[in-house]
Amino acid sequence: MSDKPEVSEYYKRQAKDLTNLLFDKRFLNDELSRESIDWLEDYIGFLFESQSNMSAKCAVLTASLRNKK
Repeated sequence: MSDKPEVSEYYKRQAKDLTNLLFDKRFLNDELSRESIDWLEDYIGFLFESQSNMSAKCAVLTASLRNKK
């Protein structure tokens, strides 16, 4: 059993692109280990997917509340 949450490939790709940009522009320390960068990619992907899921649920809830009036 993995301690990492499952993140869809779409959000993993977005996280990888952002992490690469941060590294290329030297916002990240050059001495970071590959393990640290992988962790950061996983975390950013999780945040992107979580935010998207919360937004979708909020939209559904808001629509259902509007329909009750």
